[in-house]
Amino acid sequence: MRSWRRLASIAAACVALVLALAPAAGAVPPRASVLVVGDSLEELTSPHLPDYLPGIELTVNAVGGSNTYEILDLFEESYDPSQSVIVFDGGTNDNPSYPQILEENLAKVAATVGDRCMVVPTIHGYTVEGVDNHGKNAVVHRFAASRPGTETPDWASLVNHDDALLEPDNLHPSPEGSERRAELIAQGILGCLAFEETAGVAAPPQETEAGVSSAEVETVRLKPVGKLAQREETILQSVTMGLFRDAAMLALLRGLLPGG
Repeated sequence: MRSWRRLASIAAACVALVLALAPAAGAVPPRASVLVVGDSLEELTSPHLPDYLPGIELTVNAVGGSNTYEILDLFEESYDPSQSVIVFDGGTNDNPSYPQILEENLAKVAATVGDRCMVVPTIHGYTVEGVDNHGKNAVVHRFAASRPGTETPDWASLVNHDDALLEPDNLHPSPEGSERRAELIAQGILGCLAFEETAGVAAPPQETEAGVSSAEVETVRLKPVGKLAQREETILQSVTMGLFRDAAMLALLRGLLPGG
């Protein structure tokens, strides 16, 4: 009778152990939600974003040829207050003689999202009637300086130092450029999420003139998370649970042995 009572006690302990472990192993952390709006550059970029942002929910609304008035419309169509980061990838199709167009539309987005973190890439576009993108990029940097935590992935400087990242039209990213651009924007999104987690502590934005500086562009390469990495994580979780089950079974067997 004692052995049966002891067996029941050990079995109950094992069940409690399994129940305690199961929620932890199967728990799914809340997913960060990100809205991405933009033009044809974003159409080429966004398919690569999930490779660098595992576990992050992405809503993408990008239409080729859009100016920032039209991208503002895309934002208003897709914005939800549950989205914690907003990527506004525009300005390429704006007339560089009127950088106030970009400034006005960025201000409208900021007024809607409040304290939510924004990612605004610098702009590499055509020079029109002798006017380049210096004014539009100055707007991007002023906007970032006015909103703590705003990220400005420096696409303009990157392609100015490596034109192989562009198609022959010198505007749209090549296949390699699309991946590098996605990496830059993903870094910005992760920077936003980190900023929010640290309760408003962030490094001040760099006051560089995108597309003008001669300094080398340095980026931290992110590791894509593909099927192999996901498979390894699944195997690791399975092995971990197996070890706990084996330990529980060993404890049960020891309890059945004389003198256990």
